[in-house]
Amino acid sequence: MTNQPSSGRLQRAFPIGMGIVLVAGGAILHLVRQRGVPLWNSLWAEDGSVFLSDAMHDFAGTFFAENGGYGHVVPRIIAGAAAALPVEDAAAGMAAAASVVVALIAGFVYFASGEVLPSRMARFGLAAAVLLLPVPGSDLLANATNLHFYLLFGCFWALFWQSETPAALGARSAVGLAATLSDPLAALFMPLALVAPLARRRVRAFMVSGVFVAGLATQLLVTWGGERPHRNWGFRPADLLDIFSLRVTGGLLVGDRFLGDAWLAYGRTFSYTAFLLVAAIIALLLTRSSRATVAFVFIALGYGCLFFCVQLVGRGTGGTDPDLGVFQLNGARYILLPFLFTTAGILALVDRNVRLRRGAAWAWTRRVALVWLAALLIVNYSVTSDRSRGPRWDTELMRARDSCATRSATVVRVLVAPSPPRVWFASVPCSRLGDGVAATRSGRIAEGRKRHSRLFSRRPGGLL
Repeated sequence: MTNQPSSGRLQRAFPIGMGIVLVAGGAILHLVRQRGVPLWNSLWAEDGSVFLSDAMHDFAGTFFAENGGYGHVVPRIIAGAAAALPVEDAAAGMAAAASVVVALIAGFVYFASGEVLPSRMARFGLAAAVLLLPVPGSDLLANATNLHFYLLFGCFWALFWQSETPAALGARSAVGLAATLSDPLAALFMPLALVAPLARRRVRAFMVSGVFVAGLATQLLVTWGGERPHRNWGFRPADLLDIFSLRVTGGLLVGDRFLGDAWLAYGRTFSYTAFLLVAAIIALLLTRSSRATVAFVFIALGYGCLFFCVQLVGRGTGGTDPDLGVFQLNGARYILLPFLFTTAGILALVDRNVRLRRGAAWAWTRRVALVWLAALLIVNYSVTSDRSRGPRWDTELMRARDSCATRSATVVRVLVAPSPPRVWFASVPCSRLGDGVAATRSGRIAEGRKRHSRLFSRRPGGLL
């Protein structure tokens, strides 16, 4: 009898402990993917130039500040935590925290997709695709700036999943709130937020939707009257098919690692063949699926195409469209959602039909799909990106200390990734650079005094 309370506490603590271990392990897997300069020793673009800089100068005053035309609460929180660390550890703090968020979203997708994907292996495959995205380009690894694209995918599942247990409601609400406070395009999920609760007509069913709407309202208040999102490049409607066929369906076949080789060798023959092949596979599977499965696939693919079009119409296609004889992975953030929604649709088609039809052919189809996904993730795990070339955070901090010491500056600009010709800087107060600046200044003053003393001693009539 005396051991029962401790045994009960151990049973409750074990799942929590395992969850922490799995999230930490997933974050590490995400964090060590990049070859070249490690992700934890570099800062990505706005991570340094906007979020960390603002947090170091005025965290509270910039918490709801806009970047790109809307608020980014999750990156602001991460930057605030990183700014509280010694400046030498700020880059590692930003990268590690962003990796933890991606791992948490992947874990949430694993549980939330249970109503759509009956088997654990299919759910694990989808979660792994989130964590180890095979089409990360240069801007989707361990940076806080683009976490809102991952959060949007999590938000879809937060609204589609209808579990009303306390843990599920808390997790769904947290993901929905984080998404809406970091990207106003979460408003496109409003139909999902309204349809299911209205059909259930229970108070608990409206909890997640209420948090979702409150988050959107806060985002609207933050951005009202502020700057508006603007196009980074020109837009051509014809580019949409070229980009989707190469980056999304081509990425589904070979991932980023071999995408450039395929494009440079075969051009649009490869990309359009990939598009037709993926479309044919989906169409064939749809003809043998239940109405519920077909409905989910159309919703998932519809949202993938909707976000793809809305984001590229808003930002432009000029920097992402493929040119014959040239290959680049710009704008990978706009590929994330259509890629993951298409992956979710294919997994739903093969996984649900195994449960419904119970045939050996469908079991083999699911095995083939999961082996394909596993191979895609493994082959594309280790990546090289624009961030692989640096600059290194520790090296740039040494230069920043020299600048503070020699110029008697109060604020110094620290170069962050990607490397030139695209130039981004973090703004760091010299007071945050520690004793190294004071020591350097003292050393230079002492050296100047010694030089002056030597010159004086050599003058005619000097003291010597």
